[in-house]
Amino acid sequence: MLRIVVVVFLCVLVSACSRTQLAYRNADWLLEYYAGQTIDISAEQQEQWQPLLSDTLQKHREIELAYLVAYLDMVNRAVTKEHGAVNSACLVEGAVLVSRRHAQLAVDLALPLLADMDQDQVEHLSEYSAEKQARLVERYQDPDSTRRKSARRSRFNERVEKWIGKMDSGQQLLVDEALERIPDITSYWLAYREQQTAGLLEMLEAGTDAEPLRQYLDHWWIDWDGRSAEYRQSWRVAKLEFAIFLNRLNASLTPKQRKKMSKQLVDLRNDLTAFLPTESTPVAQSEMASGCVDSPV
Repeated sequence: MLRIVVVVFLCVLVSACSRTQLAYRNADWLLEYYAGQTIDISAEQQEQWQPLLSDTLQKHREIELAYLVAYLDMVNRAVTKEHGAVNSACLVEGAVLVSRRHAQLAVDLALPLLADMDQDQVEHLSEYSAEKQARLVERYQDPDSTRRKSARRSRFNERVEKWIGKMDSGQQLLVDEALERIPDITSYWLAYREQQTAGLLEMLEAGTDAEPLRQYLDHWWIDWDGRSAEYRQSWRVAKLEFAIFLNRLNASLTPKQRKKMSKQLVDLRNDLTAFLPTESTPVAQSEMASGCVDSPV
């Protein structure tokens, strides 16, 4: 999706803590590399883009990083059952808020590159996107339904156990039951991705001006407009059922698992706060909390 900012900054959240600062310190290089891979950015375009990239990274440190830290604090309060802990529905909504704020940065950063592309670069992006789509289909859309469900279960287990360690049989049963209730929205997501990419490429081939491009990216990357009714409904159910699963999993955690997850969250938080201009994140914490008051799922 060319969410080059989201790709870099949200991957930090799932990196091992020992690698987080390394990834963040090299974010400019990672973003430049990604731009080169997707649109074959020229040396001149890269030079012109560099000041915007530097400003965006600085903005992330000054503003958005506080939201990441506030979100990690919110998750840790839920895990450790501290006073004022929020429910899982709020954690899901908080993750969506963080993602959309980063998507706004991605729009700001990608727009000048997209608006300045020549036809060779548009063709390069088209080929890159097609290859990426094919890899995603191959990975997630195994025609054999049994293998597809097994792969989905394995991915889910891996992501859970990364944070809490080995699950016991009761927790594995929670996962299996949750996966029966959480709709598999992969086919909707892939179709939406293909649809929106095609629309973007059509605009680029026509030489569309920057402002219509911005509106298109805003509707796509931030608002997720243009999804089918079935996709929107399945997404609502998926969020609801995932929040229910998180509540049940949290209640099932052993003291050892709770300690392991809390330590990872604290270590990651500490890695990220090293880049904050100040330790205080009151605005982000307040907005995160207010967004969780009676938040719909």
